[in-house]
Amino acid sequence: MQITVQQLKEKLERKDDFLLLDVRTAGEYNQWNIPGSVNMPAQMLDMNKLPKDKEVVCLCAHGMRSQYAANILRSNGFNAISVFGGMSAWNSVYDFVKLSDAQFSLYQVKRIGKGCLSYFINVNGSGIVVDPSSHTDEYLNIAKNLSCTIKGIIDTHQHADHVSGARLLRAATGAQLFINPADGYNFSGFTELKDKWKMNVNGLNIEVLHTPGHTMGSTSLLVGNFLITGDILFIDGVARPDLKDKAEEYAAQLYDTYQNKILNLSESIIVIPAHSRNASVIGESVSSTLHHIKKNNRVLELSKAEFIKYVISNIPPKPHNYEDVIAANKGETEWTSDEIAELEFGANKCVLPA
Repeated sequence: MQITVQQLKEKLERKDDFLLLDVRTAGEYNQWNIPGSVNMPAQMLDMNKLPKDKEVVCLCAHGMRSQYAANILRSNGFNAISVFGGMSAWNSVYDFVKLSDAQFSLYQVKRIGKGCLSYFINVNGSGIVVDPSSHTDEYLNIAKNLSCTIKGIIDTHQHADHVSGARLLRAATGAQLFINPADGYNFSGFTELKDKWKMNVNGLNIEVLHTPGHTMGSTSLLVGNFLITGDILFIDGVARPDLKDKAEEYAAQLYDTYQNKILNLSESIIVIPAHSRNASVIGESVSSTLHHIKKNNRVLELSKAEFIKYVISNIPPKPHNYEDVIAANKGETEWTSDEIAELEFGANKCVLPA
């Protein structure tokens, strides 16, 4: 009596009438959960608070406690099932949203459990992938469905919360890899992303903007009327500057990036970042106009001194295993797919709320 995480996604997408019961501890649940779920630890099941007139879908970290809870509930007359693989498996579920279909097709690839966002750009059969995860089959399947050949792969910065799939995807496709070496990498075979450089893809110019502050190599991409910001600017927050242990220096650089580069762009530009605190709404994009962000993000109106003070004072907890993730993305270590899943377990903590 189990369902897969893909079947859980389909139930959520259809808005089926069921109770998603997270049976982890309150501490685990508060760190990372699926919006709309109800928390009741497996060892504290209260039958009087659960409905017998609807399906109860039990969820935990890896699927063991939820199977135990579902068995107990079924023995007491409940229609209960368990999610195989739990939140660990949920971390590998994706959603795809089409953002543009003009001169080019732009897709937002949402890793809905993790809150990671990547992008697939198709220009007349030539594909560019931005910030791919290590689940490279997702991008290969998009290319196949679009009858498209992946020609380029871009990492906007050196990620700290998940292992980049850029080199894996390059190995699978032979595509050209583009990164900014200012972040420091221990591998070769890439093309340097340079400020104000225009990458031409079948007549489409992708403008490269060096936007440091989250990392020194952080880069944004202007694609038509879309600005792919990586982790430098979010829909509802600003970048964290602390993951290289130079928080004050990076915060000052971040302020200059906002004031001298991003905020000077057209307010009609649509910002699409690499992360979101809520990417779980299936079928909807994570995006906003620069006008809306400027109007609602008061942190961007602070003086430089006030901005630095605010950012330093409000830095969230560091991502899980971030040092090991950075080492993997620098090319210092290699990990199996199972090890990567454990490294990445948990929600992203890249967004500093505004």
